[in-house]
Amino acid sequence: MPLAARRQFYFQQDGALPHFAGEVRNWLKEVFLMRWIGRSGPIEWSPRSPDLTSLDFFCWSI
Repeated sequence: MPLAARRQFYFQQDGALPHFAGEVRNWLKEVFLMRWIGRSGPIEWSPRSPDLTSLDFFCWSI
């Protein structure tokens, strides 16, 4: 994916334990800079709250 297109996207993790590994978080920091949502990420995600997801706030402004 071209860098210009990546600047438009946010990446949201689903809370799976493998996504919390240091290597994964370092990769997300490199690729998505400050535009990723997850545990200990630049944008915190409320774990185990399917009725209160980040997409509700970013897409629908709830």
